[in-house]
Amino acid sequence: MLLGINWYDWITPTTPFAAVVIGILFSMLIAFMVWYESREWKVFFAFLGLGVGVTLVGAGILDFFGYFN
Repeated sequence: MLLGINWYDWITPTTPFAAVVIGILFSMLIAFMVWYESREWKVFFAFLGLGVGVTLVGAGILDFFGYFN
């Protein structure tokens, strides 16, 4: 177990930290795929920033409502 992340956390995250890490990894994957199609770094960073922001807000809301307990 690496910093509280299990192998199955990519399916259903069990901690807020795991949710943020997996969300950022998926955001990076999607941003890279968008960059590959557009070949513009500005678009890559826009998608990456949006994905990280949604991940942080989503994990915070889920933690606030007690999803991870």
